[in-house]
Amino acid sequence: MSSAPGVAGGDRPVQPSLADALRGGASRRARGRRVRDPDAPGALAVAVPDRDTLVDAAFSALLVVIALVGLRTGFLGFQWVVAAGVGLVLGLAIGHLATAYRWFAVVTLLVLSATYFVLGGPVAVRGDLVAGVLPTGQTFADLASWAVTGWKRWLTLLPPVDARGPVLALPWLAGLLGGSLTLGVARRWQSVPVTALVPLMLLVGSIALGTLEPAALVVQGVGFAVVLVGWLVVRAQRGRAPIQNGAGRRARIATGGVLVAVAVVAGLVAAPLLPGTDRAQRREVVRTGLVPPLDVSQFASPLPGFRQYTEPNPAELYDVEVLRVSGLPQGTLVRFATLDAYDGLVFGAADRSTDGVPFQQVGSRIGTARGGTSADVTVQVPERGYTGPWLPTVGSPTRIEFSGARSDELADQLWLNTDTETAVVPAQLLGGESYSMTAVLPDPAPSELPEDLDVAGGAASPAGLDFLGSRIDSWTNRVDGSWPKLRAAAGQMRTEGTYTDGGTPNSFEKVYLPGHAVARLARFVGSTKLAGNDEQYAATLALVARRLGIPSRVVMGAEPEAGGRVLGKDVHAWMEVQQTDGSWFSLRPETFVPSRDKTPSEQQLLSEEQKVGAQVPPPAGVNPPSLLQGPDQAQNATDITKRKKSPFDVGAWPWWLKLLVLGLLLPALVLAGAFFLVRWLKARRRQRHSTTGPVPARVAWVWRDLVAESRSLGVHVPRAATRREQATVLAEAGVGGAPVLAARSDAVVFGPGEGSEERAQDCAETADAVREELRASVGGWARFRSDADPRPLLTRPEGIARRRPTLPRLPGIPRLSPARD
Repeated sequence: MSSAPGVAGGDRPVQPSLADALRGGASRRARGRRVRDPDAPGALAVAVPDRDTLVDAAFSALLVVIALVGLRTGFLGFQWVVAAGVGLVLGLAIGHLATAYRWFAVVTLLVLSATYFVLGGPVAVRGDLVAGVLPTGQTFADLASWAVTGWKRWLTLLPPVDARGPVLALPWLAGLLGGSLTLGVARRWQSVPVTALVPLMLLVGSIALGTLEPAALVVQGVGFAVVLVGWLVVRAQRGRAPIQNGAGRRARIATGGVLVAVAVVAGLVAAPLLPGTDRAQRREVVRTGLVPPLDVSQFASPLPGFRQYTEPNPAELYDVEVLRVSGLPQGTLVRFATLDAYDGLVFGAADRSTDGVPFQQVGSRIGTARGGTSADVTVQVPERGYTGPWLPTVGSPTRIEFSGARSDELADQLWLNTDTETAVVPAQLLGGESYSMTAVLPDPAPSELPEDLDVAGGAASPAGLDFLGSRIDSWTNRVDGSWPKLRAAAGQMRTEGTYTDGGTPNSFEKVYLPGHAVARLARFVGSTKLAGNDEQYAATLALVARRLGIPSRVVMGAEPEAGGRVLGKDVHAWMEVQQTDGSWFSLRPETFVPSRDKTPSEQQLLSEEQKVGAQVPPPAGVNPPSLLQGPDQAQNATDITKRKKSPFDVGAWPWWLKLLVLGLLLPALVLAGAFFLVRWLKARRRQRHSTTGPVPARVAWVWRDLVAESRSLGVHVPRAATRREQATVLAEAGVGGAPVLAARSDAVVFGPGEGSEERAQDCAETADAVREELRASVGGWARFRSDADPRPLLTRPEGIARRRPTLPRLPGIPRLSPARD
């Protein structure tokens, strides 16, 4: 059976090569010489998809949807679904048009880029739009920056991330690229491995960029395999010639059904038995390997500064309103910071909690798995009120939105530890700010400690706490059990201790110093009667709990008054212990701190001085730094707001600079660099081929390099042809020197002997003249495109056939023919 030119197997069309497919099909010069078929469809009719295109589009859409389901646990809300869905539909349309009109790869890329930037504003970002539709410079800057650095920012945010604002550029881009690449590749190549490549990459990417919680195991595991195998079977059936009796068709359908059934059984039965599918094991994704770039040790612990809220003190905040909280039920505590690590000097906030939960940057909406009563709370900070980087919160926040002049600055620097419920804003509250939050409130802490409480165990006691041993024994005599002993110690501290904030400068109470280092607490518990305030009592009781093996931590916060006002005297410190279910139980300050009116007496102080010596205050009181600070970090923490921003910090750039650099300058530099690199590599390759090796091989390479350059200039030179036949095609294109060069090359390659250096040099010079003649016969755009074309770098030497990988052939599934050059 004979085949028509350009046709394989009679009526079966020849698949395009990889290079031709990337170019959009055969070269324009070759297509220009064809005679147009009068029965061919018009330009608009070409855009109408046929049945095979619709089938491929349906399978492509289904596979992309299944792959993008992996992003479900990373976003909060439904807006990301809309953005990804619109991107998918537009991507499928662009992929079909690119195939129907045989667009070049660069044209397809430009269309995708234009769609992403022009429609990305109203579809995804939706901010800074003119009339709610037209994008502005800030919109372009947001889309450009999030397309480049947004993935890293998203992975460092606490999941699920609020699906509003610029973060929607990520699912919008994923749907747009996923739809266009999946359908575009499927319509240009019939190869089974190539067809499955893009969907598999999308699936792997969505899983790797997901969270510790699987999005949809059955859908992404079994469903994806079933749809992909079914699509490949349909495409294999499409490329197989029909058989008269139909037996082959039934066999192929049966084989496809068997493959689908095997995929379903493997997914439902074998998959749960594979390693890594146990839910008790830690799921490894990309975000688990990223360390959020926040060092909380740069912020001073608030506990050493407790006395600024007492009286007397230089800050004079005792009767001053430091916060105003509205919408909070009476008796609910406001948390400034949870301090869960002790280094012998100070209780500070650790970068990661005891369960390994780190501080992570969050958006306005925050996901939580805790149940309880939800409340909407508004917090106002007066001008002379609360200041610092620790953001007052209540319960488990699910939404935090700032208002006022500094709202954007504070929202961009909001970090939260969901285990300790501690929020940090490095920009700091300076007074005058306002923000609202929605939080899941825990059950109110009781004013009296329960008789029984299931507390956890296994806590390690810090070194240097031997001074607590004898006092714990006296407090817990004849008491058994960890919690009963802690409860007894708390009761004894409240009944036997006294309260003092240090008194006035002329008072005898000035010897009772602030702080909770080991030395201060050793003198505190070594006295006959305890004398201190919330700072010493909470720190001591927390260390007693750890001495008993109970995980504990100190919390500094406040209890608002009936009207929602928080005065300095309403600020307290309390402690929490972990229960066996992982939750934390709060011991309110009134359960272990004496009443304020129970002050130490001067006679008590004299008696203590006779026993242990006079307490001499240091020449200058300095608040200890937070946990794990270096010797100079405490000073650095005071002027953190004065640090100059690095000019290399992209987030600090104005929108017009982001647009100029990320949207215009950087892509232009990358394209220019790639252009000059390809051009230099091709010139270097030609020089090396014409000067190294045996003379016949050098001459053969000179001709092959000329043919490769001719094809990149748009001349359709056949590959499987002799040099004289190829020279004829070049002569028809207007290159008269090609036949002469072909004859000289054949004479050297097939002539006697090894040839001479002069003849090799002559062929190289003739080839350069032919190349310049060919370049002069085409336009400037064709020359530019040829200089940027990397295909000549992939030219192989004569006698080496291109070997393609093959797949095992299964019964009923035809072996697809490889693409021809």
